[in-house]
Amino acid sequence: MKKRIVFVYALVHFIVDLACAILVNRLVSPNIDNSLILFTSVLIYNFFAFAMQLPIGIIADKVNRNAICSATGCLLVAFAYLFSQNGIIACLVAGIGNAMFHVGGGIDVLNISDKKASLSGIFVSTGAMGIFLGSTPKFTEFNQYYILVISVIISAILLFYLYQKIKDEVKNAELIIPELDKSEKLIVVCLMITVVIRSYMGLILAFDWKSDLFLAFISILAVVFGKMFGGIIGDKIGFSKISIISLVISSILFIFAFDNCFLGVLAILFFNMTMPITLTALSNILFYNKGMAFGLLTFALFLGALPVFFGYGNILFTQSGLFLITIISAIILYIGMRKYNKIMENKNDF
Repeated sequence: MKKRIVFVYALVHFIVDLACAILVNRLVSPNIDNSLILFTSVLIYNFFAFAMQLPIGIIADKVNRNAICSATGCLLVAFAYLFSQNGIIACLVAGIGNAMFHVGGGIDVLNISDKKASLSGIFVSTGAMGIFLGSTPKFTEFNQYYILVISVIISAILLFYLYQKIKDEVKNAELIIPELDKSEKLIVVCLMITVVIRSYMGLILAFDWKSDLFLAFISILAVVFGKMFGGIIGDKIGFSKISIISLVISSILFIFAFDNCFLGVLAILFFNMTMPITLTALSNILFYNKGMAFGLLTFALFLGALPVFFGYGNILFTQSGLFLITIISAIILYIGMRKYNKIMENKNDF
């Protein structure tokens, strides 16, 4: 049953992010002549799609209707297509729908993960491909958007059906307001900073070789498989080891990534391995508040994107800059994971 749940959520994750990317990039953006309105529309979408996952996650922790939350999000994404001529409204509705889908799916997957990262890595990985395909004109030249809308609606129906199957098997733990000690607060801060850095890095890696469509596609596959492998390997060798090893390797590879596309792809793959680790670790610390944990990290994603939105994306896009920021990320994550390991060891002793 766990494999079915993760497969459904991963598939719908791809469809929802594809639908949102096409809506914003193919329908809304080309129809807005005013640069300020366009900027506002895109910012609104990203705020509601990412930052709003935090309050939605807190509510979802209490309501405990996760698949219903995700299905409702799908319907909102489909509904947003009705407002494609009004960029701000379309982006607002789609953003809220995207957030609701991610929160509901994230909680359900974390609930069945047994404190491991493999399943969450699979769930989160497919969204990157959806965003890439929906943002690349070469892949979105078709105009039969109703097919995509129907796919999103079918996804909602599938999630409603899934809810009926899993409602007695997958339940949130009893909602408890988290009371964190100093070590746990430090872990939360370290994990969030790591995600802020990863978000910023993910948006600035515009290597020249990415202008080749095939290499750009390969680099997205590196993101997808990096997240998958990060969770799988992390469960086998430990969260700390895979986090530090992957970031140190990627920091070195980034030095050569400007001139060598193969090493650049590897750098991207290793860099993304920490994604399921940070998510799973935070959800294990906030065990009774998985929606809050998911929302905190997506809020961090939004914060990491802000410098790029406001034109500061190229400051660190140099060999030394990428190396330095990746090493800083490794140090911060090491501090957090060292505390995390001690806490989890103490919990396992009881």
